[in-house]
Amino acid sequence: MILTVDLGNTSTKLGLFDGDLQISFLCVDGISDNYRSLILSFIYKANIREDSIDKAILSCVVPRVYNNIFDVLASIVGERNIIDINPFTDYGIKLVMPNPQDTGDDLIVMCSYGYNLYHREMLIVSMGTATVICHVSKNGEFKHCIIAPGFSKIAETLWKNAAQLPEFELKPVNTYLADNTIDAMNVGIYNGYIGMLKSLVKGLSDEIGQDMYIIGCGGLGKKVAPYIDLFDEYDPDFVTRGLNFIAQRYLDA
Repeated sequence: MILTVDLGNTSTKLGLFDGDLQISFLCVDGISDNYRSLILSFIYKANIREDSIDKAILSCVVPRVYNNIFDVLASIVGERNIIDINPFTDYGIKLVMPNPQDTGDDLIVMCSYGYNLYHREMLIVSMGTATVICHVSKNGEFKHCIIAPGFSKIAETLWKNAAQLPEFELKPVNTYLADNTIDAMNVGIYNGYIGMLKSLVKGLSDEIGQDMYIIGCGGLGKKVAPYIDLFDEYDPDFVTRGLNFIAQRYLDA
């Protein structure tokens, strides 16, 4: 059995897999004060014994908590059975960029998984704290990347910096002719974000000059994907499944 851990800037995602079957999944907002308690509680609630977990894989983009999480995983499976995502390890793709060491673990995972699934020219659009668009060539080269504001961060900026704009539930509005503050913000946020995505994807695709397979992922994409005709597929848990894929195929890499 494989334990996956994906630690981002705004959430921690835990997964348990038996082969390709996902046994349990948990997404917790924020940075935890006690990862040992969080991870062990997750395992026990899934009715899984610690000694039944053979491998663990860690994607972490928050350096200050990396050692804490690694130590917890080592106590469960042992250091030799942990995959620590590394930009210099071959996961089936090549990082063709000036500073590969700066590439986020989660980007390596999703690009590796996407390319190993389809082996074609693709864009992977991750919609989380930031919006990240990655290009992987048909030869498996991770060559280009765009980073833009995340969907929720655009809304948060308005709430925090404009005194008369309230915090509210984001939802699409089927008109551009908004006549109240909430609808006006929803039109601006939804249509503005979707317009940004379309523009960036088109610009990247046009400049590369290739037909692209476009994958959308990231939990915040759930708020956007149903309202945009852009993705060939959308999977909110793409990175979690990608971690399991890498752990199965590349543990000894």
